[in-house]
Amino acid sequence: MRAFVERRRHLSLLVAVLLGQLFFLAYQIKGANDVRLIRLWAFAVIAPVEKAAVGLLDGIGSVWDNYVALYGAREESQRLEAELAQARLRLQELEARAAEADELAALLELKQAHPRAPFVAAQVIGSSPAATTLTVLLNRGSDAGLRPNMVVLTPDGVVGKVIAAYPGAAEVLLITDRKSGVGTMVADSHLLGVLKGTGGFFCRLEYVSNEETVAVGAELVTSGQDQVFPKGLPVGRIVSARPGEFFQEITVEPAARLTRLQHVLVLAGPAETLNVTAEATGSEGPPR
Repeated sequence: MRAFVERRRHLSLLVAVLLGQLFFLAYQIKGANDVRLIRLWAFAVIAPVEKAAVGLLDGIGSVWDNYVALYGAREESQRLEAELAQARLRLQELEARAAEADELAALLELKQAHPRAPFVAAQVIGSSPAATTLTVLLNRGSDAGLRPNMVVLTPDGVVGKVIAAYPGAAEVLLITDRKSGVGTMVADSHLLGVLKGTGGFFCRLEYVSNEETVAVGAELVTSGQDQVFPKGLPVGRIVSARPGEFFQEITVEPAARLTRLQHVLVLAGPAETLNVTAEATGSEGPPR
């Protein structure tokens, strides 16, 4: 073992001496352009390492720059998306206000068209939670002069009637409720019938004989024969009619947009006041 170590030591010493002589010769010998050979060797060894190091640093710098740029772009995109969402909400708010302003203007026009009618303006603040009853709640009540059986309408047409009045609130039964009934007639032919609610979005016109001619698209107005709703108020439009067992089965779409009610007028007085006004102005009801 000791002899093996001694031989390795001698071999290592020999290699060291040879390398020393080789480097000494490389230092003395000059190549092209009067450049020492040892410098050429050193450049040949170090240059690839330096190139690799520079390339690695450039790559890291490029990745970092791209990351910073992407991060900034992402923040800018998120900011723009937030601003766009706020702009959309603002636009929806403005559209809602514009629609409400148009509705209030139409109510004012209706009141001005019937100056003798004691209208009370009210806002819809709720609706019935029961699926079997179609009612809405108004923010005006008995303290504003409202009482049961008063007519509720919009410029588009009849909404329903008050069924209960409380201090500060009133409950209105819509014409689409199954318990509702409105004396009605076809506007152009004066054909009489009774408008009943279906409990859904439509009504039905009852007690019209199968022998009568009913046109789809015909407009319906109140007849005044129920002693509740004044004559000539728009009620709806016939969307379908077919013969039944005894009477025709007629489906009516309400004239008032009952699913989008916000503001209404309550006729807080005798129905005759609206009839007299309608006759005096040469009209059969509120403007459409």
